[in-house]
Amino acid sequence: MLAQRFHLAITTAAFLLAMPAFSREKVTVAVLDFEPKNVTAESAEAAVDLLRTELFNTGCFKVVERQRIQKILEEQRFQSSGVTDADQAAEIGRMLNVKKIMIGTVTLLGGTHILNTRIVDVQSGQVELAEAVESRGGEENLPRAVTELALKISYKIGLEGHVIRITGETVYIDLGSADGVKVGQTFDVIRQGEVITDLEGRTIGAQSESIATVMVTKVQDRFSETAVHSQTTPIQKGDRILPLSEKKAAPARPEPRREKPPVQKKPGTPHPEDKGAVEMPALF
Repeated sequence: MLAQRFHLAITTAAFLLAMPAFSREKVTVAVLDFEPKNVTAESAEAAVDLLRTELFNTGCFKVVERQRIQKILEEQRFQSSGVTDADQAAEIGRMLNVKKIMIGTVTLLGGTHILNTRIVDVQSGQVELAEAVESRGGEENLPRAVTELALKISYKIGLEGHVIRITGETVYIDLGSADGVKVGQTFDVIRQGEVITDLEGRTIGAQSESIATVMVTKVQDRFSETAVHSQTTPIQKGDRILPLSEKKAAPARPEPRREKPPVQKKPGTPHPEDKGAVEMPALF
């Protein structure tokens, strides 16, 4: 038994050493100052500063410091406070050389603070994720809500990896229990396409498509084993891995058609079908 465990440990160590060096890149994000609604600008700024810190603490993001954001925007004569337009946010994100940029509002309704955020993908200019959290009981409860918001965002945006190995029907990915991956979790497999540049040669986007989905069957600390759930193109090493969007979840199965119970025939009572009733096609 001890020899078997020793052999398993050696095999696992050999596998880890043999894994290709696809390092998981942390997503670079810039958080612009949120628009204050029925709160002071100082309160909104404090909440956003805390959000930057909590995003960094998740370990999934490289977070641009506010001073750097302000310096670049001042040079370009941009005003970051109150930016709510996705196109303008994407333009600012390109100046900051980040992958994602976050905009939002801090609102006080009655006794409830609401942090409403939108994550804009800089390459596509599209809103990739919208999240909101509520905090009741005054500003002293805001830190807990901000931490909750950062965790939600990190799970849906920050968790990104790659296919590192394919053995038979098993696809290995470089995300494991240390990243919060669990058995049964489903991921999109993304194939990166051609880089798109503007007339001056600057990269403004890249083509990409979802080619498959995989489901986690076994989790280790640094990697996981997955099985192909569906695919349109064969998976390759280096393909990106992203958590499956809720919008792409499998559609609910239709309710089974329930047949009406047959009419019970009482003794001595003729059944309606016995009286030469006209046959009708079954209705569905």
